[in-house]
Amino acid sequence: GIAIAQAIGRWGNYFNQELYGAPTTLPWGLEISPVNQPHNLDGSLVYPPGTVFQPTFLYESLWLIGVALVLVWADRRFRIGHARLFGLYIFLYCCGRLWIEMLRIDQANIIFGLRLNVWTALLVGLAGLAYFIVMGQRRPGRETPEEVRGKSGKDEFTLDEEPAEPVSE
Repeated sequence: GIAIAQAIGRWGNYFNQELYGAPTTLPWGLEISPVNQPHNLDGSLVYPPGTVFQPTFLYESLWLIGVALVLVWADRRFRIGHARLFGLYIFLYCCGRLWIEMLRIDQANIIFGLRLNVWTALLVGLAGLAYFIVMGQRRPGRETPEEVRGKSGKDEFTLDEEPAEPVSE
């Protein structure tokens, strides 16, 4: 669900002409309006007119569709439970962000030679992987019906007794 919603949301970057990658000669290069292209301090364009750019929104959208398919397959094949699928989603999403961030040319803080976004994806992705592994060791398999219903084992919307008589005023 989240991965598909995010894949659709990435198309907003296409319509806004933002968060695109470096210049490319690939046939699917993205034309960006001169207004939305990088400019020098004197206002001139950094890249010559007609330059096309890597469509990182498209790469991320396709990556997320792939992530969604992998998650569905993994859940059906391995019966992943206890919110571990979310940890796996975080890890897979961040793996994609690592290489997509390397293509981008928008301004970002650089730490030890890498964009801050790369470091963030790396750390968050490792946290997602750690959660997936640790929870897999602590609580393998899916939740039991009792766990889903709650500690009492009762469905919170099930009435145990007849409804009370309405109060008259």
